[in-house]
Amino acid sequence: MGEPEREARLTPWLLVSITLCVFGNSFLFGYNIAVVNSPASIVKAFYQQTYLSRDGIETVYKNKSLYYTSIDNVTTTTLAANVKTTQKTTTVVIVPTGPGYNTSTNDTNTDDNKAPTVVDPYLAKSADEIADDNFIELMWSITVSLFVFFGMIGAFASGKIADTFGRKKGMVIITFIMFIAAIFGGVASVAKSPECLMLSRVFVGLHNGVCVSLASLYLAEISPKKIRGAVGTCHQLFITIGILWSTILGLRELCGNWNGWPYLFAFNALPALVCLILFPLCPESPRYLLIKKNDEDGAKKALIKLRGYNDVEDELEEMRIEARKASSIETFTIKQLLTTPELKLPIIIAVIMQVAQQWSGINAVMSFSSFILEQANVADDSIPYVIVGQSTINVLATIVCVPLMEKLGRRPLLIFPMVGMVLSFVVLTISLNLLQSGNFTEHKSTLAIISICAILAYVIGFAVGLGPIPFIVVSEIFRQEPRAAAMSFSLAFNWICNFVLQLTFRFIQKGIGSYTYLIFIVILVASIIFIVIFVPETKNKTFDEVAQSIAFGRQNRGQPFRQDAEEMQPMGGGQKV
Repeated sequence: MGEPEREARLTPWLLVSITLCVFGNSFLFGYNIAVVNSPASIVKAFYQQTYLSRDGIETVYKNKSLYYTSIDNVTTTTLAANVKTTQKTTTVVIVPTGPGYNTSTNDTNTDDNKAPTVVDPYLAKSADEIADDNFIELMWSITVSLFVFFGMIGAFASGKIADTFGRKKGMVIITFIMFIAAIFGGVASVAKSPECLMLSRVFVGLHNGVCVSLASLYLAEISPKKIRGAVGTCHQLFITIGILWSTILGLRELCGNWNGWPYLFAFNALPALVCLILFPLCPESPRYLLIKKNDEDGAKKALIKLRGYNDVEDELEEMRIEARKASSIETFTIKQLLTTPELKLPIIIAVIMQVAQQWSGINAVMSFSSFILEQANVADDSIPYVIVGQSTINVLATIVCVPLMEKLGRRPLLIFPMVGMVLSFVVLTISLNLLQSGNFTEHKSTLAIISICAILAYVIGFAVGLGPIPFIVVSEIFRQEPRAAAMSFSLAFNWICNFVLQLTFRFIQKGIGSYTYLIFIVILVASIIFIVIFVPETKNKTFDEVAQSIAFGRQNRGQPFRQDAEEMQPMGGGQKV
């Protein structure tokens, strides 16, 4: 039987390495998913103001609207003192036309019992006009989705960077990109350039696309086997913490206002600076040093530092075996991955899991929840605080997920929370339709609260199931040789689906309104059926047992499975690298 395994400990250097890795990478990924949410209406007003200015029309921002700065030599000060308040009536008196006059009309029905409405001659664009402007909406959707598109490019490059520079050094090198992103985001308002903000999102996407993969690899490779699953979940936990922090900074009292929103995008420099200064002090992945660089002495020193004891020969021997095995096998390419018959079903499972994660609607909820809450008639002043509450629950639910992962298994934590997500979207759809029908005005507050609860229930379901589990399952249904290629290929689908959703969601929402969530319901139901039929339980199973459970056709043809020492090890706590 051999000696019992030494008890896994969270040593000081292991804790520091994990913390710096997730703070400089996972945290920033979550932060940039949600940072566009709270200031969305303000930034769109800035876009509108900039494009008007380029046409020679200067405006000032007030009460979510844009006002002309001058009309026939009327100064801004005079304007502020004389802007009229539009009253709700049915008769409209159109003011004389001229430079800077708004001559739009509302309802031409005349009623002697109603006072006339004077169209404000100083109003350039109302908040509703800005929100309904499809060009501005397109520019904003592009700004949001550039992060995802270039994240996909970064994800494709991550494998090469990881093998060329190493896991830790790769993350340190790519950190420099975040300073460029912070500069472009911070100067966008001063430079009066939406393009600066778009460039900021490009660089943020490149950084996060690379580092999401590198961080996952690094965490898996520095962790003791028995706590590898829990350490891997720290990646998802800090993504949710990043989302929460962005919603807190996005409050109007902090940075979610006309003067403060650029600081939201400049903030990226702070975690990047911490990572750049401190992360080089942490050890490189021992597995990378021994298996990829053949540096056994460096791997031993890194292991001793991480484990807190000198006798690390057992782990080194495991790495030597893997290194010998890897040296006899050619690198598994994407083409080989797609043309190997026995991997067809695992590849389909991997791709469907990533598609289900993104097209379940989570990033629509995170990036556009302010618009969803507007649909639910939640008061404008309350929306930022509801979003903070939503993000807090997301963090708490992810914390709960850590011990449940090894107690309940992967399948139950996927299937049952996904059923809850479906029910949440059903309730949200019904409540939004009742609100917008106009027949339940006396229950407006109640229906708004029900909508908020439905969104929160959905977030909890995702945080427990579809959030962390697809990454773990994908790593567990493949043997060692094709695992890296399979992870890269499936992550590409994750980013592509995210990009399509971010780019189109607001237009779908405008087009079909409260019925938007029926699309996500259909996708979730189809995904649940697929998981029930095809996705195996991988907890505490060997690689060989998982392979048999999904390659059901091959065993009937009498083709034996190759079994070796590595494949007979239980998966237990997560990704085996």
